[in-house]
Amino acid sequence: MPQNVISKILVPVDGSEFASKAAEYAIGIAKKIKAKVVVLHVLHLPSYAFAYPAVEGASPVALPASLPVSIFEEETKIAEKLVNRIKEMAEKAGVDVETAIIERQPSVPDAIIEFAKQSECDLIVMGTKGRTGIKRFLLGSVTESVVHHAHCPVLVVR
Repeated sequence: MPQNVISKILVPVDGSEFASKAAEYAIGIAKKIKAKVVVLHVLHLPSYAFAYPAVEGASPVALPASLPVSIFEEETKIAEKLVNRIKEMAEKAGVDVETAIIERQPSVPDAIIEFAKQSECDLIVMGTKGRTGIKRFLLGSVTESVVHHAHCPVLVVR
């Protein structure tokens, strides 16, 4: 296949308005060029989930009995809703789509970059900022890192 052909577009989503706009844009591109869209959510448990001392005899990141393990389950349900919403949008547009939810701690950008490479994605489409609330001059920290380190082109949608 020629190098400049885009056949698989990765769309990382986090529930933010910027990610939704990026997904819409990616679906539009995919429809025009007959590419596949891969919707990805990286489960990133909040740091407070790991801030407690481990239960004696358990691994260092084990959650204490007072902190329900359901945090992970709840985050997984939210992630499934996010990727399925984008999947439905793509299917309505007649675009071939697949979804993935991966767990990665601590680096979300590294998880996106690694997933894109392993999945042989030709383009990453993502929003300028995510839901972290971290204000950067032009780009969110996750987007900025992906732009600088991805193996393929990254289209940033605002």
